[in-house]
Amino acid sequence: MAIVGSRRPSPYGEAVAEQLGLELARAGVVVVSGLALGIDAAAHRGALNGGGVTVAVMGTGVDVIYPVAHTVLAESILAAGGALVSQFPDGTAPRRHNFPARNFTMAAISDVVVVVEAAEGSGALITAEAALDLHKEVMAVPGSVFSPLSVGTHSLLRDGAGLVQNARDVLALLNRGGEVLDDPLATPQTLGFRLRPERDGILSHLSDVLALNAAELARKLQLPVAEVLGRLTALELDGAVRRHQGGYVRALRRGKERA
Repeated sequence: MAIVGSRRPSPYGEAVAEQLGLELARAGVVVVSGLALGIDAAAHRGALNGGGVTVAVMGTGVDVIYPVAHTVLAESILAAGGALVSQFPDGTAPRRHNFPARNFTMAAISDVVVVVEAAEGSGALITAEAALDLHKEVMAVPGSVFSPLSVGTHSLLRDGAGLVQNARDVLALLNRGGEVLDDPLATPQTLGFRLRPERDGILSHLSDVLALNAAELARKLQLPVAEVLGRLTALELDGAVRRHQGGYVRALRRGKERA
């Protein structure tokens, strides 16, 4: 999952990004960010402190560390088993137009994008927009109503992005409940998985062709995303639904498969 945000965050935003990176890494999630100042660096540091793997997507060639001050951070990412990733050839210098493309790549390789502090027009919002275009999940951390750094995140939340109060919210959306139950942060109760027998309500909103993701279904059903994910998990285990193109479709029963 990607954690993105302001290059000039508040102490609150920086602490949130670092804590999210740490807790998600401990739960086995690969943390993706852009090696930039501020929120990006905090997310990478958190993942490293959590003993996990983190991936830095760069707007330069992989041999050109930018900013230079993050050379040691980049080395630490590699030493911990992570990766430096770039779509640009070796030797590519930091150019302004490279970074929107870099943001798209971050969204493309992540299942979820979490925005932590973003002013209006922030590059982090480009990553969120790219994620939506790619039918990926977008989440945001709420901030102070007095801070300009909250304008972008609150706009995302108003438009339907998932609310992030802690790592449990992200883990629920990543549908990793069965894999993190030994983690003190995550139990079936805190992740919100309540497997109910009345499953036809979800099935009636799914087709066998057009995929819908959990957030879209949650909006249609006016239910919490975590609950919808739990019910989808049960349906998937029962063979009633399957994952397709970043969402879910009804599974075709034997004898009804398409050619």
